[in-house]
Amino acid sequence: MHVALISPAWPLDKYPNGIVTYVHWMREALRGAGHQVSVFCVALEQAEEGVYQVKPGLLFRFQSWLSTTLRTDPFFWVLRWGRVYASAIRAVHAREPIDVVEMEESFGWFDDVARETDIPVVVKLHGPAFMSLVDEELESPFGVARIRKEGSALARHAVLTSPARYTLEQTVAHYGLKPAVRQHIVNPLALPPSASVWDLSSCDRKTILFVGRFDKRKGGDLALIAFAKLLGRYPDLTLTFVGPDAGIPGDNGALEHFDQVCARLFSIDQMARIHFKGKLQPEQIYALRTQALLTVVASRWENQSYTALEAMLQGCPLVSSDAGGQAEIVAHGVTGLLARAGSADDLHDKIESLLLDHELAASLGRAARLYALDQHGPARVMRETMAVYDDAIARSASKRAMPDPQAA
Repeated sequence: MHVALISPAWPLDKYPNGIVTYVHWMREALRGAGHQVSVFCVALEQAEEGVYQVKPGLLFRFQSWLSTTLRTDPFFWVLRWGRVYASAIRAVHAREPIDVVEMEESFGWFDDVARETDIPVVVKLHGPAFMSLVDEELESPFGVARIRKEGSALARHAVLTSPARYTLEQTVAHYGLKPAVRQHIVNPLALPPSASVWDLSSCDRKTILFVGRFDKRKGGDLALIAFAKLLGRYPDLTLTFVGPDAGIPGDNGALEHFDQVCARLFSIDQMARIHFKGKLQPEQIYALRTQALLTVVASRWENQSYTALEAMLQGCPLVSSDAGGQAEIVAHGVTGLLARAGSADDLHDKIESLLLDHELAASLGRAARLYALDQHGPARVMRETMAVYDDAIARSASKRAMPDPQAA
């Protein structure tokens, strides 16, 4: 089978992102099973066989410029980018026929691809806008347009999958969808040989690790508030913060960046206990996880967090918010600890419980690793996904074989 996978960027070691991670491991599993895989992406760090960079043509660029200049459709460029994907996919399909396309729901791009290529499309719900946008984003003109576009596109589509049952059921209910296929399939994940497994005897028991963007959605501010409270009782703790600084909206609407928030919460001496690393390569993050006592996921919304899954696969004790689908992968008190989404106080309490009980932390890490190995192995996920691909292909063939009532 020839499968086309859509990714925002490529490769994973240059663009550590949830969708890029998903496509990376699905591609590995599919190719390992003998299938051909083409990856289509916008940002491409280096040329690679079977990976195609998607670029808009002259006409699309002119239409975008005209719509923006005349203000007839200010979101033309983003909301219609699916046409650009469709053009790139058609070009490859003409040379090497593609059997099925799998892509995210973002901006309803998959609808353009399905319509303009006539190739079966499987939609993977990575983060529908009505769920993943936070506060003012939801009410912004762009947010409203995106939510409407995704909903109308999903209403016309038959095959949906999602790594989280929560996301799948909420999306179906929100838009009143009636897909022919709606399948829960978890995210695939493996570790490179160089990634080591966490061990209590070699970690720093006074270090906490946070991996994620510093923004409101990922809860970077909640992690800092919880850490500030912890420092009041455990002044020798260290917080290692990994991720780009996107900023968090302040009371006046202006973005507050990492250093500004820290300046509000911590004294100069306490600031020395925080190590902001910015954006790092996956290999560097693997190493940091084994050095910390625990990893924190403080998201206000998550579908199925790769940050959490990677920590679990490395056997690193995890404290996660219960946002979105997190409770589906983290069994509280068994494979990790869950804190109420949006609550810095509850996050503090769960972190403190592991600071006080290292054996519990180690037990959670061991159980989490066994769970991740068993449930999220790429080969297993690939087999479940292939069944959905087969179904989508069969439905497409059946639809094409039906007589046209207008031709009768």
